[in-house]
Amino acid sequence: MDHRKKWLAAFGAVCGICLLAMAALSIYVDPFFQYHKPLPDFPYVLDNQLTQNPGIAKNMDYDSVLLGSSMVVQFNTQWFEDILGLHTVKLAYNAAHAKDQDRILTVVEEHHEMPEAVFLGIDLLPYANGTDIDAYPVPEIYYDDNILNDVEYWWNKDVLLDYIIAPYIGKDEADDFHTIYGKNYYAEYYNEEYVLSNYVPSERAEHAVPEDAYTEAALANMKEHILPHIESHPDTEFYVFFPPYSILFWYDCIQEKNVDARLAEYDAIIRSLLGHDNVRIFFFQNDPELICDLNRYVDYTHYDREVNLYMTECFSSGEKEVTADTYQKELEELRELVNQFDFSVWGL
Repeated sequence: MDHRKKWLAAFGAVCGICLLAMAALSIYVDPFFQYHKPLPDFPYVLDNQLTQNPGIAKNMDYDSVLLGSSMVVQFNTQWFEDILGLHTVKLAYNAAHAKDQDRILTVVEEHHEMPEAVFLGIDLLPYANGTDIDAYPVPEIYYDDNILNDVEYWWNKDVLLDYIIAPYIGKDEADDFHTIYGKNYYAEYYNEEYVLSNYVPSERAEHAVPEDAYTEAALANMKEHILPHIESHPDTEFYVFFPPYSILFWYDCIQEKNVDARLAEYDAIIRSLLGHDNVRIFFFQNDPELICDLNRYVDYTHYDREVNLYMTECFSSGEKEVTADTYQKELEELRELVNQFDFSVWGL
């Protein structure tokens, strides 16, 4: 009996030591950056927006943030430093809804000095949804400050194997924070033939979508999730921009008979931003050199890095910036471009 007790005690001690060692390793390496900046020589894997963004927002050094969906993941934040003189962190979420932007901005506000600038890419589709929608289920333990929740981080098999042991054994260097989450499509995929071969047009709708179909939801998302940050931080410059989906996106809108409704959604969002002295608005969607050249795209919405670089340059130069006096003209140019484009060149 004494032998069994000793064996159990030894086994318990070994288990306890292993658990403490695992927790200590997770805290020391901290692959999700919950407690400190990255270690200088560890080859971090940067591929999990939901778990890594809050730690980056809490503990990295920066004076500006870049927010948005997969439309912003190919920005290189080194461009912001070279062109705008800003040390920017990218806090992108694929398929981001307004609630996702609100949540990560709140983390920034609560754990970091409010940045000098916020670059926010807004997409039409998610902003037309309800205000309580997340793009993906959110692991709240990485967003709150309850250390008791962190046991799920310390003793997490995936964290240990995929983000600590595997990188340490198998990687030569860390992923680059400047290009974090950037899609690694090969250059040959950015061409008209590839885009068209994978494009499936929307089915033709029977009835037109009412012009105001999306405006109420868009305004509610702005009012609940975006405008409070703008209004409570008048010293922060907000660069709000509308990314350039390809003309095929608008062919889908024609098929769905919602072109006017989507333009009205743009109008509503822009109007909600006007009158805020700390907001600059950039509209890229009506540029035919961008949206009609499918060689710039890998699918019907996602463009190559050169487009991201061009947008960064516009943030500096003011090109593509719209105001209360000019934005409706830009929307009408987009309407005309969509209505007059000859889609039959692609057999549509």
